[in-house]
Amino acid sequence: MRLSPTILCLSVAVLLAVALTPPGLSAQNAARETASGSGATGTQAAPEATLRTSANLVLVDVVATDRDEPVLGLERKAFHVFEDGKEQPISSFDVHQPAVAVAPPAFLAGALPANTYTNLPATPPSSAVNVLLLDALNTPLNDQMLVRRKMIDYLGSIKPGTTLAIFTLSTQLRMITAFTTDAGGLAKALKSPKANTQQSALLDTQQTSDLNTTRLNAVDGGANDPSLRGESPSSVLPSEAMNAVDELRRFEADQGSFQIDVRVRTTLSAMQQLARYLGGIDGRKNVIWFSEAFPIVMLPDQSLGLSGFANINSYRESMQKTGDMLTAARVAIYPVDARALWVPSQFSATRGFVLPAQATNPNSITQEDEEVHNQQTAMQVLAEETGGKAYVDTNDFDKAVADAVKNGSSYYTIAYVPPGAHLDGKYHKIQVRVDGDRGVKLQFRRGYYADAAGVSGPDQAGATGSFAEAIAHDAPATTQLLFRARVLAAADPQLQGAGTANGPAGQITIKGTAHRYVIDLTLDAHGLTFNPGPDGSHEASLELAMVAYDGKGQAVNFYQHSFHLGLKDAQMERILASGIALRLPFDLPAGEINLRIGVHDLNANRAGSLEVTLPVSER
Repeated sequence: MRLSPTILCLSVAVLLAVALTPPGLSAQNAARETASGSGATGTQAAPEATLRTSANLVLVDVVATDRDEPVLGLERKAFHVFEDGKEQPISSFDVHQPAVAVAPPAFLAGALPANTYTNLPATPPSSAVNVLLLDALNTPLNDQMLVRRKMIDYLGSIKPGTTLAIFTLSTQLRMITAFTTDAGGLAKALKSPKANTQQSALLDTQQTSDLNTTRLNAVDGGANDPSLRGESPSSVLPSEAMNAVDELRRFEADQGSFQIDVRVRTTLSAMQQLARYLGGIDGRKNVIWFSEAFPIVMLPDQSLGLSGFANINSYRESMQKTGDMLTAARVAIYPVDARALWVPSQFSATRGFVLPAQATNPNSITQEDEEVHNQQTAMQVLAEETGGKAYVDTNDFDKAVADAVKNGSSYYTIAYVPPGAHLDGKYHKIQVRVDGDRGVKLQFRRGYYADAAGVSGPDQAGATGSFAEAIAHDAPATTQLLFRARVLAAADPQLQGAGTANGPAGQITIKGTAHRYVIDLTLDAHGLTFNPGPDGSHEASLELAMVAYDGKGQAVNFYQHSFHLGLKDAQMERILASGIALRLPFDLPAGEINLRIGVHDLNANRAGSLEVTLPVSER
């Protein structure tokens, strides 16, 4: 849903007085990597006011392996880091290894008071956490079913203490289960209807390809297709029929090009959502992405001659920008090709019957091989950009996941100050080398965009687009800004004496009886970008939004408001210690309502959001 840009009259109380900050809320966002946008440096740093006017540190997580086994015990002096070809002094160096398996702790959400919620991710202690992303958008149904069976088997033998969450991607990104070390719970979630395999809405499936082939055969003679006999079609078909064939092929090429473009944009948008969700979790995050991906370059259709070049397109730059957003949040992508060991469709028993001439057509086999290589290249690029590793041409999915988890759990973190701290908006390349054994392989982020604070970087789709994603129904919580929310009916005894605004609360007229609720927000100020004001004040611009969704996912009410803060030093100290407290009234209809709450930092295009399910009774 697209939010209205209207700025409403002030109807919220911005209370800069004392407001209890949730335990651990500020510490999670205390120190940020500002050269590339975000990326927590750890919970040990003391909370400080972050005025994002210059670059601080660039963080580089480095995985070192030898024959696919982690290389442990490397010392700081063995590492060398380069930016744009010039070696940089290492400012800090940390070693991370898998934590000893322990009983899952009580999550933060379980410790909150009644009717109080937070978007602070609750993750068991670990050197790294893992996301299993099952991609139905870019993967045929048969291959999805194989992946699902293999992953259920894998969860039966998962190493105790492994922290894992499960997401799916179809037309949008959905969380199936939050982070947990409970392998049984993960397997149960994977078997649930919510995680069912489904036909891609955009993928040009084999069935569609077969249908298009049938249509063409109806025009050009089917099994007597002259291209399969090495003859020129024009020597067999009349010009009118040839024109029809050409037009149909061009239409098919345009349709395929459009589908690929939408798939790429939807997939990269989902990856950016993951970055916004995972950015609030300390340390390294490994996303194991089961997919058949998409082509990194739109290749020309050779059957169309010169007109086949009309749909050529490259997604390398878009992938690089998305990779920068992921690495800023310390997210590494581990793609696993869901095709397993690839066999050309002409020789695959799962593809159905094909004509003998088609099965031996070398041009068809070569083009399909190029398409698969093109898609696997996209996997390789996204893995390399984020410091992960791609797994292609393998049937052993269990081993690939186990290797990715092990690979991403033992790593080294290098930090350095970028030369001159220039925020020039350009892409800067990173290289890491290690002394000693040449057999050691290193995985690390390949670069970053040095974007100035308050400027939307090239990896961002714009303020409206990214915030709309953050408050979409059933999307993962966004954790770039952390907050807690207490949600109570206005008649609740805890609110006695607290007046609320008269008149409708929201921008959609409630059908039937409107039930007034009060939402008390406490926002952690450490995640905000404060720009220096002309009078020495610290200025922030915020946007608040609440959307109520019914059981069908339809918006039944929404509220949006933007406001500006100009704070003196003493006020800054107070809100950094206590948080920014806001009270918002909101009207809801009766029924099971999903309330989405979002906060948006307009200076830096960063957001926080969560979703609460409320049974609103008719009374």
